[in-house]
Amino acid sequence: MNFRKFLIVAVMFLISLSVMSGQQLFPVLKGYKATSDYPVYTPDDLWDYINGAADGYLAMGFIDLNITEYVKGRDRIKAEIYRFGDDTRAFGMYSMERSPDYRFIQTGVQGYNEPGAVNFYKGCYYVKIMTHSKSSRVNDRMLELAGLISSRIEGKNEFPSLLGIFPREGLIQNQETYVLESVLGHEFLRGAFRSSYEVEGDHFDVYLFSCKSSDEASAMAGKLAGEAYTPGDDVFKYVFKDGYNGVLHMAQQGDRLVVVSGLDYDSTPLAERYIDLMLRR
Repeated sequence: MNFRKFLIVAVMFLISLSVMSGQQLFPVLKGYKATSDYPVYTPDDLWDYINGAADGYLAMGFIDLNITEYVKGRDRIKAEIYRFGDDTRAFGMYSMERSPDYRFIQTGVQGYNEPGAVNFYKGCYYVKIMTHSKSSRVNDRMLELAGLISSRIEGKNEFPSLLGIFPREGLIQNQETYVLESVLGHEFLRGAFRSSYEVEGDHFDVYLFSCKSSDEASAMAGKLAGEAYTPGDDVFKYVFKDGYNGVLHMAQQGDRLVVVSGLDYDSTPLAERYIDLMLRR
């Protein structure tokens, strides 16, 4: 076998492993027949399945999508398993599509059950289960299916650890998210967890950047602060007016970069209180 043929066989083998691993997450659902007439969607053809919605998935580092339908008479349940590069990105995609008003369930790390849908995330997977049936019996089977899929996904039922750094006081529950690209409208700002707060009538957002090193945090802080940035400070703090977002409060210490948006200059003590809490944890 020449090298080219060997390379083709090796690539096909790796693709088959990816397909198998995705398909193996689909369990048997008693009383239903499982069918899979869909291809395995990748970044190259996700548009063919979810059209314009694909942009958000691709921006979050989508890898592949496996689909299986469960059929029993006229009842049909479709299960979609989206795979991302890591649990942070899977959380990011899941959190963008949830609402704090949803009915949350303890499936995977977190899930929710709305009419015709059961969605949850765990590990690097975001799972969406849906039906057109309005039957409560079918809804119960969707919940059962979600639990079975979750049990097949490796990993702990825990949110990304950096979310634990955010203060709890004033936190608006179930609005936390992860933004991978162009945070606050700036292309050079990447990879931030965001939580929303309401404290004494003030509504604001806190961003924590998941930097890999102090150099990465310094580079982003320097671009955002411009000439005002003074590298070498133990803690660099800066309050300024940003063209995209109005007043921003920023602090960088080591590999942590924290930005608060939504508070004006008069509310600097409140912003600094939350920044200090973030840097101490």
